[in-house]
Amino acid sequence: MFIFSEHVLDKMDGYGIDKEEVKSVVIKGMKWKEKNTEKWHARAFGIEVVFLKEDSNMFIITVYAED
Repeated sequence: MFIFSEHVLDKMDGYGIDKEEVKSVVIKGMKWKEKNTEKWHARAFGIEVVFLKEDSNMFIITVYAED
């Protein structure tokens, strides 16, 4: 299950990114974990997603889009 914070929903709206695009980046993108934190990053299609994984849940924290 993907859970979207209010912050990320605002960022997605600003970038014109929808939930399906974010899910696709997390599932298909290149992933790495930040050192000394539980935050994960995924990048694909010009979008970077920051998220936390807990069991089968993905808590989406923020997104960035390349210009």
